Formats: sequence, C-alpha cells, structure tokens
Amino acid sequence: MQKVYKKVVTSFKMQIKRRYLMLLKKEVVENGLKRRRGECLGCGACCQSSFPCPFLFEQEGKLLCRIHETKPDVCKTYPFNEEDMFPHTVEKCGYYFVDDVDE
Repeated sequence: MQKVYKKVVTSFKMQIKRRYLMLLKKEVVENGLKRRRGECLGCGACCQSSFPCPFLFEQEGKLLCRIHETKPDVCKTYPFNEEDMFPHTVEKCGYYFVDDVDE
C-alpha cells in the first residue's frame, strides 16, 4: 500500500511542477523539447500516472487518445525534459533526450 501511495504522491507533485513550468517557465519547456527525440509508443503509461485519463481507449493492445488532435499542451509536450518523466515510465517511453541539439 505504501508503494502505491508514494507513486501517487510523486506523480501528483510532478503534475504540479509541470503546470508551473508550462505556465511560468516556457523557455525551460522549449529548450527541453529541442533536445527531445523519439516518438510516443502509445503505451498510455504517462496518461495513467496521476489518474486514469477519461479520454483513453484501447485498440489492438494500444491505449489511444480520443482527443488526440485537440489534446491540451500539457499532454502534447510530455515529456519536455528528463526531469519531467514519471519514474515508472522512463524504461517504457519512446522519447529520449540528447545533450546536443544538433544530433
């Protein structure tokens, strides 16, 4: 039970930090996105980190977004840097970050 509680608290804290950075520190988000490579694998792990997203549905073993074309920026930009990734999604996520923007 304590592991579940810790995961929820950690995810909640990260969500608060994300929204703060996205609203007030746009340059942090932009700089991180310039270094982001890869693509979403459609696993849905990030969409279920704080709470199950009501817009998710399963199709052929993948979790997909019902509002993909109009989803909020907080969803579109996940993860915007290494620190933004939920700890339990690091190994699953198709995104990664490079040190040099020219890579």
